Amino acid sequence: MTDLPDTMLAALCDAPGKPLRLDRVPVPKPGKGEYLVRMETCGLCHSDLHVQQGDEPLPEEAFPLILGHEGVGRIVAGDGPLAVGTRVGLPWLYETCLDCDPCLRGRETFCPEQKARGLDAPGAFAEYAILDARFATPIPDGLDPVTAGPLLCAGLTAWSALARCDVQAGQRLLVVGAGGLGQYAIEIALSRGLRVAVVEPDERRRSEALSHGASLAVPPDAVQEIRDWGGADITLNFAPTPSVWDLIAKAANPLSQIVAVALVHEPVPLSMMWLIDGGHRVMGSSVGTRADLRQFLDFASDHRFKVDHEVLPFDQIGEGLDKLARGDVRGRIVLKFPAKGAS
Repeated sequence: MTDLPDTMLAALCDAPGKPLRLDRVPVPKPGKGEYLVRMETCGLCHSDLHVQQGDEPLPEEAFPLILGHEGVGRIVAGDGPLAVGTRVGLPWLYETCLDCDPCLRGRETFCPEQKARGLDAPGAFAEYAILDARFATPIPDGLDPVTAGPLLCAGLTAWSALARCDVQAGQRLLVVGAGGLGQYAIEIALSRGLRVAVVEPDERRRSEALSHGASLAVPPDAVQEIRDWGGADITLNFAPTPSVWDLIAKAANPLSQIVAVALVHEPVPLSMMWLIDGGHRVMGSSVGTRADLRQFLDFASDHRFKVDHEVLPFDQIGEGLDKLARGDVRGRIVLKFPAKGAS
């Protein structure tokens, strides 16, 4: 590690609600079973915004915190089976206990002891980051680091949510919310033979959803149009508001499957009789496991998503978060780090 710098540029969140601060901090040193990764890109996610704005209850000692969990970079040092120079992903899932029932059943995202990158552990908004070798996933050669970054959370979350359902070709999928996650979900669903309708309040995003292959794109008050289209056998909710629940319930066909993905803390008026009479399944889905990620990246290496990517230099991370907060984003924002020796 003698050719590595002593310090690196990082974006620090000093406290909830504070703008991120760019500063130089020590380059972390990998321990046993860890890699040091030099970052190439990192996507901006709404979860980063939630943490920065103080929507996650974190203790004071968690700060200053380095956010970021859609990182792509190359191993430059460390202890593990992957060679130096291997391009790897740094996703939300930082580590788990590997021994509880959810971990042993392949559902490690529900491990009570899990740590999340950029929340419980330092994230990827820095020139270098630590990666647990057990949670290291190589990025397929066919994927560009810019487009690969958002796949590690946004794309993976959509993939895993649909994977939780009993999917049969010809079924009708309702995607609620046509931001980045919804756009990935449309294309994933079409690849599995589903017909797709989208609910989205923004007219521009409805148009984008149609260009991604949705056969119907309507505003949230268009329940009857969805029913006339054929209703929803499966619903994926990416809209962070409880107000869409009434639409979801009314659009559901008998034996529907509904997956909650968006971060909604407020309760919704779920009726037990509605569940019983319709035989519906309502479940939650959180990001994805290591196995999910490997499967999804293999899929993505053969499938070129149409999702737009706006690339910003790393030092413009504040501008990127502001754009995200305003909803002024088409697709995903990706930060690009300076090339080696340029920082």
